[in-house]
Amino acid sequence: MTSTTVRSLSPAAARWRQPAAVAFLLAWFGYFSWDALLVHFAPDDIMNLDYYWNIKPGQLLLLQFMPWRGPYRPMAGLFYRGMLHFFGLNPVPYHAVVLLVLLANVYLVYRLARVLWAGELAACLASLIVCYHAGLHMLYYDTAFVFDVLCCFFYLAAFVYYARIRGSGRLLDPREAAVHLGLYLCALNSKEMAITLPVALLAYEWFYHKPSWSGRGVAEWLSGPGRVILLGAVLDLAFLYGSLLRPNALVVQPGYKPALSFARFMEFYSHAYSDLFEQGSGNDFAWGAVLTIWFVLTYLAWRRDRPILRFCWVFWLVTPMPLSVLAGRRGACLAIPFSCLAVFAPVVFLDVVHTGARFLARERAFRRFGDRNCFAALCVLGVALWGWQNDCAKRLYVKSSMESLGELTWLVMGQLRQLNPHVKPHSTVVFLDDPFDAFDMAQIAELWFRDHSLNIKLLRKTPMTPLELSKADYLFTFKNGPLMQLK
Repeated sequence: MTSTTVRSLSPAAARWRQPAAVAFLLAWFGYFSWDALLVHFAPDDIMNLDYYWNIKPGQLLLLQFMPWRGPYRPMAGLFYRGMLHFFGLNPVPYHAVVLLVLLANVYLVYRLARVLWAGELAACLASLIVCYHAGLHMLYYDTAFVFDVLCCFFYLAAFVYYARIRGSGRLLDPREAAVHLGLYLCALNSKEMAITLPVALLAYEWFYHKPSWSGRGVAEWLSGPGRVILLGAVLDLAFLYGSLLRPNALVVQPGYKPALSFARFMEFYSHAYSDLFEQGSGNDFAWGAVLTIWFVLTYLAWRRDRPILRFCWVFWLVTPMPLSVLAGRRGACLAIPFSCLAVFAPVVFLDVVHTGARFLARERAFRRFGDRNCFAALCVLGVALWGWQNDCAKRLYVKSSMESLGELTWLVMGQLRQLNPHVKPHSTVVFLDDPFDAFDMAQIAELWFRDHSLNIKLLRKTPMTPLELSKADYLFTFKNGPLMQLK
């Protein structure tokens, strides 16, 4: 039916179809995401900015090429350092850049669907799905999730680049292999969950370019298409060494310590399926619901020999694994797994719509419309329903979070702007009190003054004697409400 629909279009309509689809997707993305530009910094943004500001720019560049050193997401460091240098503590440009990368991810999902042999309509619907999903809402307005945004971009770019070349019937030459591996290294440098890419490529090779498993066939595969995947696995090993085995490795941090247990696994999928299938309502799925969804996805993927659905099924099985062993990973962290579910869903949806359109066209009330018009009406109805659900979810669950994000941080930064203090290099700056529980005030002050020679202290965290306070060059207090400079 799809090919018939395409052939029936006039030359003028066919010429305007793609620009119209692009305009519609841009309008859809803008409608749901424009207000992210009005959101403040998240508290984690300040922590991230301060962390990367304390790394020398040259060292940050070198860390991009040293995964065995276990650096903490240095690709996001380039984002934070660059934005701080050019835009200071104005959150609007930060959000604008994140939205532009998300928009690029929309295009990459379209390309992903196409290299997996999805039709053009299915690929456009996949792009529409990833334009906005309320269950992943923090992806769009909380720039502290720039790690996930960048990781998804480079992960999809590396996969699409590889699959596009392999889909043309040839192997990657040395230059192309270097580009692919460079994109993959950028994904690893953005966030740890990119480590699954070699397995995703292996699944792609299995379903789309199935190798012979004879001894000679395996050898030929390893020296041919498997060569690039093996090089990706070598990058994985270097990355795992830096993340797991080096002193002060990431896994020793409480929030990054993995736990291999059935309870953790089910907790993750209970949260994940709630975010994905209930648009972030916060109602965790029961085990029965999780297993039912797994059964339905498995049945749909394997009921017929369709590589695109089977690959997406494996992709969804594999890509969340780094998340499923960590506590509290949900929502925006699901960007990469969600990208392939966004391809899976429209393929199944169009199957259902084709069947429904044929059924309606045989009914007396709809017979005059014909298959094609019934098909179009059902597609429009599905898109409208998806938009309505996300719009309702955003109004119910997301708006309040956007408005309250980083309120205290923004208030304190506003007081700094109003007071506009200036301090001399190599000074000791003491805040006698502050409204935060942790070290946020010291981090905000460091980012405000941006002088590594300063010694900034919080009296609540590092008590000082009266003599030490008398020797401090600058004293600030919030005691009577707004920020005041006492000395």
